[in-house]
Parts: sequence; C-alpha cells; structure tokens
Amino acid sequence: MHPSPLRFASIAALALALPLAAVAAEEPYKDGAQALADAAKIVTCEAKREQFMRMGDALTPLYYDKPAQPALAGWRKVEDKNTFVVMFDLPEPIKVYGHSTKRLMMVSESLFAVLDGDFADALSKQLKLVASDEPLTRHIRTRELRREALGDGVDATVTQTISTLTTHPGKTMVGCEYKMVW
Repeated sequence: MHPSPLRFASIAALALALPLAAVAAEEPYKDGAQALADAAKIVTCEAKREQFMRMGDALTPLYYDKPAQPALAGWRKVEDKNTFVVMFDLPEPIKVYGHSTKRLMMVSESLFAVLDGDFADALSKQLKLVASDEPLTRHIRTRELRREALGDGVDATVTQTISTLTTHPGKTMVGCEYKMVW
C-alpha cells in the first residue's frame, strides 16, 4: 500500500479551504441536478475555479454539520478515519470517466470522486497523467491542464489528479485541484 500524501498537508489548509469558500458568497444552486452536474464538471477539471468555489460555498454548512441549501438535500458528510479529508455522500451517482460514484472527497483546494476499484493506472494512461517525482508520493499522478488569471498577479492552476490512499484501500480518487498561485 502507499503512504497517504495527505499527511504532508496541514490540517490548517483543509480547515481554511471550506470556510474561505463561503466568502465567495455564490448564488445557491437552483436544484439538485445542477449541483450534481457541477460536481461532475469539477472533478473532471471541466469547471472554472468559480464553480469550484461555488461548490465549496454549498458544502461548507455540511462540513460544519449544519443544514445545506435546498439543492443539496440528500447530500451528507460522512465520517472518515482520515482526518485530512472530508467525505460526502451524494443522493444520486455522478459519472466520472465512465465510472459511477455517489461519494466525493474534498481535500484542501481539490475535489475528488471516490471510485470503487483500482483504476489509477488505466485512468492515468487515458488522461496522460505522470507520477509525482516527490518521495513517498509516487502513487499520485497529475497533469496541470491550465492556468486561469485571477488578477493582481494571482493565477489559479487547474491540475487533474489521480491517487490511491492506504486509508481507502480498493478505491481510486480522481479529481481536480484548483490552486491559487502567486
């Protein structure tokens, strides 16, 4: 099994990511179908950072065990033994690269679909992702897809990521990181 790359992340990054998303003060989703469609676009890197922030805004109340906006009825936070991630169950499955899932994982500035099975190698090849060259994180595969200028010299990188975690055996995490860079 692979060591968790998340142990290198700080709890502060996760603790700040969801509350800061609330600052975006995005408009609530109109309905559940729109929220599910956005989730699928976000994890496949088809979304813009604004859509990621909107999803973060919508998920923040669930993170704090508070009622979510009506369009997220049926979404629920799931307790997880890995304290560096936040898991959410969806009321209906979304399709991600031909695989269905009803579970999302949020980590810092990333949203992942949690797929049942080990598809990391096949999906990495399909998406042209390369293994990390950092020690202990070679099981993480990434490819920066684009940069979005946010203004004042700040950009957002949009990076496709596939990973496996020892805390989630038999699962493949496929998602997208929307990271601010200065």
